[in-house]
Amino acid sequence: MTARAYRTHRDVIFANGPEAEQYLHGQISQNVDDMAEGDARWSFLLEPRGNIEGFFRILRVAQDSYRLDTEYGFGQTLEESLSRFKLRSKVDFTLSAEEMISVVGNQSDLNVEDFTQPLPSGWNDGLCIDLFGSDSVIDLEECSENDFQRLVMTHGLPRLGEEFKVGGIPNESGVLELAVSFDKGCYRGQELVERIDARSGGRRIIRRVRAESKLEKSQALFGGEKKVGEVLTVTNEAPYIGFALLGTDVAPVRTESGERIEVFALDQLIA
Repeated sequence: MTARAYRTHRDVIFANGPEAEQYLHGQISQNVDDMAEGDARWSFLLEPRGNIEGFFRILRVAQDSYRLDTEYGFGQTLEESLSRFKLRSKVDFTLSAEEMISVVGNQSDLNVEDFTQPLPSGWNDGLCIDLFGSDSVIDLEECSENDFQRLVMTHGLPRLGEEFKVGGIPNESGVLELAVSFDKGCYRGQELVERIDARSGGRRIIRRVRAESKLEKSQALFGGEKKVGEVLTVTNEAPYIGFALLGTDVAPVRTESGERIEVFALDQLIA
């Protein structure tokens, strides 16, 4: 696929201070204390009771400096939550907004020297990288909104504010394995994550779905006569591809009128 550029904005929080590593490691769901400079990971920040307060990418910039980027409009909530238990910890948080250029397609000949470090998007097949850098120029064809949203549905991650919400359950997000380290010590909200993850059945999770017949947002999906989930977001043209919240132990899945729905794990490629 020829490389194209899609421009949007992200909220960015810088965490700086001699105790930034220690504080962040005890708050967020991802390991921080083993990150080298230049490492980037996805993580949750949870309420003490375990519900989602933030979903973001964390980059270790330097020994005592981290950069967190999240969906535009959710940075203030994330910053306030991070600061809530800071007390006398020697770490400061600074919130701003920056343009992000997502490059989708073949990146082999891409010149990114005018940008900060390219960051992994978490998409399947490494199809997308994200670039930040004020006033930087990239000579690529622009990707339309419609085309980019279809690529998100086929290759990308569920998004905070779209497929899952602040206050939601992290285990249902579909990105738990990407954003949670299960071998670290205690962090805020850990108990709920571990308890739900240990269940053997009855759980729900975000998955990709595809259908030839039209699907719509909030449309109910069925396993036999029982409603087993609903469409969260979906493309506006056939084949209809999107994200749906479904039970983990349900198959096959159909619409109320009986049309078959193909279901995929998020890390599966849709041809």
